[in-house]
Amino acid sequence: MKEEKILELKKADLISHINEIQSALKNSYANMQLANNSHLLDYYAYKIKSEEALHEFFIEEFKKLEG
Repeated sequence: MKEEKILELKKADLISHINEIQSALKNSYANMQLANNSHLLDYYAYKIKSEEALHEFFIEEFKKLEG
């Protein structure tokens, strides 16, 4: 029973991280649309790429817990 509780807490934590990253991605995409020079475009491109990688990592971790 205790193990199930820990598993559920881990899943909830991962879901929280996933939601935060999705929100950050949404903001980064919006900011990229407003970027008015190549330096900002590069910045948001790299930021989006790193956020996508982190998002994928947390999704994979969640799937592992789902079994």
